[in-house]
Amino acid sequence: MTIEITESDIAYAEKLLLPAGQSFDGERRAFIRCVESRDVIACPGSGKTTALLAKILILAKKMPFEDDRGICVLTHTNVAIDEIKQQADHAAADALFRYPNFFGTIQGFVDQFLAMPGYRSEFQKPIVAIDNDRFFSELERLYSKDYKLRGWMEHKGGISTLGNYWLHPKTLKVGKSLDEPISKLGEDTSTYQRINGIRKEVLERGFLSYNDAYSIALRYLNFVPAIRQAFQDRFCMVFLDEAQDTYEHQFRVLDTLFQPDKLVLQRIGDPNQAIFGPTTGSNMVWSPKSPLHFSDTQRYGDTISRILSSVRLQDDISLRACQSRNSYPPQIIAFLPGEEHQVIRAFVELIHSFELSEDTYYAIGWVGKDNTAKEKLCIPTYFPQFTGFQKSSSKQFSNLISYTAYAIQIAKLECVKCFSEIILQGIAHALNDAGIKTEESNRSYTSHTVKIHWKCQDEEGYNEFRSQIACSYLQALGSHLDAIEFRDSIKAALTSIWPINGEKATFLICDMIDFANQPDTKEPINQFISDSGIIVNVGTVHSVKGETHAATLYLETDYYGQTDAKRLINFLKGKRNPSELGKERHKENLKIAHVAFSRPKYLLAFACQTSSVAGHKKELKDNGWEIRSVPGLIMGREEIA
Repeated sequence: MTIEITESDIAYAEKLLLPAGQSFDGERRAFIRCVESRDVIACPGSGKTTALLAKILILAKKMPFEDDRGICVLTHTNVAIDEIKQQADHAAADALFRYPNFFGTIQGFVDQFLAMPGYRSEFQKPIVAIDNDRFFSELERLYSKDYKLRGWMEHKGGISTLGNYWLHPKTLKVGKSLDEPISKLGEDTSTYQRINGIRKEVLERGFLSYNDAYSIALRYLNFVPAIRQAFQDRFCMVFLDEAQDTYEHQFRVLDTLFQPDKLVLQRIGDPNQAIFGPTTGSNMVWSPKSPLHFSDTQRYGDTISRILSSVRLQDDISLRACQSRNSYPPQIIAFLPGEEHQVIRAFVELIHSFELSEDTYYAIGWVGKDNTAKEKLCIPTYFPQFTGFQKSSSKQFSNLISYTAYAIQIAKLECVKCFSEIILQGIAHALNDAGIKTEESNRSYTSHTVKIHWKCQDEEGYNEFRSQIACSYLQALGSHLDAIEFRDSIKAALTSIWPINGEKATFLICDMIDFANQPDTKEPINQFISDSGIIVNVGTVHSVKGETHAATLYLETDYYGQTDAKRLINFLKGKRNPSELGKERHKENLKIAHVAFSRPKYLLAFACQTSSVAGHKKELKDNGWEIRSVPGLIMGREEIA
């Protein structure tokens, strides 16, 4: 089959996606028109999602294809899928989101098409759940009864290590990884037999971890190779977004299933931003093939681009700056022992001095765990009240609209998981208010059992609900989500599974928001609020990947016995020593710093100990850094250290 993408097709996408008068440049056009198996390396802020979206919308116009095959778009989260749904017009969406096309996460694809049928074929019954929470709950129930195994596992990481052992695809025996056995533990030992036995029992009961799904998928592919041909007959093009965050076991499944000589396979990402998957050793599995490049950014200007060019692992693309973006010289905020709590305040003074008018300011670090008792730098060193994960409120509201209003209110302070959890709590409350109990045990519903029952009754509908929640979260972040409309959409989804009518529906239809139980917003979570009203959000580097800020402060933290500045000082000076580029911790640190340094449009700052830059100031300044002290910024002195 031949697919041709013309200039008129690209003009159609430009009109839909770009501001008036703008057009895709040569690099983006080359990717959009490319219909052969090639990868794309895209620098931060390069608009790769927009280019991919343009290509997909153009392909939608040409559907159905002459051979009745479709396209497969795989991501790591549903955010990209939601964006496609939002941008596509009705006709395009109707063509894209139906058979033979597939849009979804890698995990969802593997679960639906490989793990579930593979398990049914193996055990002659359906899977109960592919869910880490339920898997570990079932594992804990059995593990708690085996005192000998608990004694052996105690110094090995306990149940966490036990649950994270892998099942070998060919034998379903337990190992350290898909290929490696558990070190210093022979298969003929009683301890190994206990480990293997308990994991086998959980598997046979139908409870799989997310990792187990890949073992079953690979086993299914090994024993039923005809599956590969079935998917080659279904898809003519496969796109993998954020390829750098793909794990080895995920690539093993995808590489087995999708062969680039049988269909068009295009993987898009940035190896320098691989901070979610394993980042070192043999697990750095994405090796771009015959790549196209997006080598310029729409995010930052020359001053930030210069720093990023040296603070990165791979330097095979140019990182051309956005010439219309006037970014300021990067700043080092040097602090002495005892000044750590004043660092973010000093950052606020920098924001004032550059007269920034936008309000997206972040202070981020690599290590969020509180290591202050060990006298190691971490985010709580600078912001003692930092907490890495906020558990959703357990407050009881009097109606569903209060839950939706609460979710909207905390959206900018919390992650999408917390946002979703609040809504699930509201649904559980609605069911309990209506006197509806779980079918299995006749108990009151919880957010957890709501998910379980919904997925069992209508998995496709539950997945649509999850997509709806993710889309609503994005709307809430942009202050575009109405509490009543959100409530009504939740009510419609809820009552399609659990019909609630008449007097029992009062909880669902009441429009009075329960302000008495609304959370106290005077003490926001993970936010530094200055006397002048400037808000600096505090978080980990991982929590802001993919975001764009007006100004970003990267906080020096201690990781494996060395701080960022000590490890990366030569890179900060513009030097790329090959021996340092070969060290695993340096590789990790470069990726973390590259993601952090590429968030801001205007102002990049790096907070580090004065001792970390002592003896290096001249070379740092020569590479574009301005060095300031915490007292100097707070006292308003203009001099630069």
